[in-house]
Amino acid sequence: MAERILVVDDSKLVTDIVKMRLEMYGYSVELAHTGEEALAMIEDSPPDLVVLDIQMPGIDGYEVCRRLRNNPLYEALPIIMLTSMDDKRAGFEAGVDDYLNKDLDLLDLPNRVRLLLGMQ
Repeated sequence: MAERILVVDDSKLVTDIVKMRLEMYGYSVELAHTGEEALAMIEDSPPDLVVLDIQMPGIDGYEVCRRLRNNPLYEALPIIMLTSMDDKRAGFEAGVDDYLNKDLDLLDLPNRVRLLLGMQ
């Protein structure tokens, strides 16, 4: 069975690109467009890994990450922050496992996903 990846970004274009890229490597990809939607989906059926944007309406990516890290059920869930912002420190302080820049690192995303899933 393919590993399930939840991609969270308010941009449909970004989620579609990331989904296509990850599906090329055999991952099963689900999409959420808000932090609230992502948290509900995770609670309903936790994925194997989350790819998370920072800037979204409502709950931002930092808060989603903090809530997951503060919940014993999801504290070990791998999270990759994929964003256009360049504030790695804040991402790591929120609890992300990896931080990628949408503009520079998108091609490397499948490799980072593979590495984090291999660490479980």
